[in-house]
This record gives sequence, C-alpha cells and structure tokens, in this order.
Amino acid sequence: MLNPGAYAREGLRQILTIDLGTAHVRIWSPALGRVVEEPTVVAWGPPGSRRAVGRAAVELADRTGAPLVWPLRHGVVDHFAACVHLLRVLTVAHAGSGAPHTPVLVGVPATATLRQQQRLTAAVRRATGGRVSTVEEPLAAALACRVGLDTEDLVVVDIGQGRTEVVRITDGTVTAAARTDGSNDVDQVPAIAAAVRRLGEHTHRPGPRRLLVTGGGAATIGVAARLAALTSRAVTMPADVRLATIQGLALLAQTRPPHPDRPGQPVA
Repeated sequence: MLNPGAYAREGLRQILTIDLGTAHVRIWSPALGRVVEEPTVVAWGPPGSRRAVGRAAVELADRTGAPLVWPLRHGVVDHFAACVHLLRVLTVAHAGSGAPHTPVLVGVPATATLRQQQRLTAAVRRATGGRVSTVEEPLAAALACRVGLDTEDLVVVDIGQGRTEVVRITDGTVTAAARTDGSNDVDQVPAIAAAVRRLGEHTHRPGPRRLLVTGGGAATIGVAARLAALTSRAVTMPADVRLATIQGLALLAQTRPPHPDRPGQPVA
C-alpha cells in the first residue's frame, strides 16, 4: 500500500513529480515549491526552425504560424520526440532539472498498456536523465484527498481531457480499472455510472461506499450530482480537481506532511 512519503528518501535534495496530461502538464519539486502548469503542446517545425513549448508555443504559432504538435493522445505518448522536448525544456526552466540521476515520479493512466507505460517512462527518462517511477493517476488523486484507502470501499472516476477512467482501490492499491471515454461524446455520465456499479459490485467491505470524482472534466456542472444519484455512492471531490494528481504525487515524494493551507507544500 502506498502512503505519503513512500518515494521520499532522507538526504535526497531533489525529486521531480510530473502529471503529464493530454491537455496540460503539471510539474512539482521541493525546490520549486509550487505547481507549474503548462499546455501540453510544442511548436514543432522542421529541423533548424525555432521551437517552443507550452504557452510560448501557442504564442509563437499565433505570431508566425508555426505548426503545433500535441505530444499526447488519449493520455498516452503519441509523438515521442516532441514529448521529450516538452519535458526537457519545462523541467530545466521551472524545476532546475538537468543534474544527472534526479529521480522522477510520474503519473500514468491506470488503463494504459504495459507498452504505453514503457513509452511514457522512456520519454521522461530521456528528458530528465533520472530514474523514473510510476504511480497510477487515480491512486495519486485519492491520496491527495486523504480518503481512507485501507478502510473504505472506494471507486475513483478520473475525467481527463483525453481519457476517462473508473478505478477500484482496495487496501491502497488499484485492483480493477476500466476506460469509458468514447462511448458517448455528448454525455459520458451513464457509461461512467455503469462502470462504477460494475467495478463496485464485487466489493463487500463494510463502511461507506465512496466515489471520488477528479480530473478536469469533474468540474462540469451537474456531473457529481448525477453520478451520486446513478451509483448510490457518497461523492467526494478534491478542492481543485485539476491538481489532485500532482498533489498526490507530491505527497508521495515528501518526507514532511503538506502545509494544511497549501496542498503539495510541506510544513516549514
């Protein structure tokens, strides 16, 4: 079972945590002390042309018409070279990475195939030069919400820009996962609710039946209320649905508890 501080090491001065999403990439490190968020996009012209990442890429495209590449598709790496370039530029610029052997903790979709996970890990390693560990994104989000991972019947719904996942967590580990995006582009809620019921029907743990709803799509008005009605579960949402995954990764990387008023930042 993962607990806060699971990836922390005494004497380790630097560690990077990365939430690499289809629409946005988020980075946190102890040295940075805050979450940096940039669009997951690269201005990717021919060799020798000017390249830029994140907001700078969008601005460059507006000014010069430079072609834009979105390195991730449906939550997994689609353009390997552009993904490496994006991460290399952002980690050096914002987190001071560049020293060899800096460990990295990165979130991965719970339903990603082994090959997709390996491709993402390889891109992060190529960009940072450090040892890479992975944690399922819905599990990281659950850690950030401080729910009882070892005592509750917990199902997590992660509604991302390019991927929607429903995950059952038992004793602090992911024991089942399903992907529901693409079933209905207009309204995903019925398919999500069906997956929640399906994944939760074999759980007989006593106690509250909780549904944690996270990801950028969770902020859509009415989604949480409809899921509560359709699944008969008590719904919990993080204070900021966009940041739950990176905050959970930060918890895993820290040796000290986070500041109560600034999730993801340790108490001084």
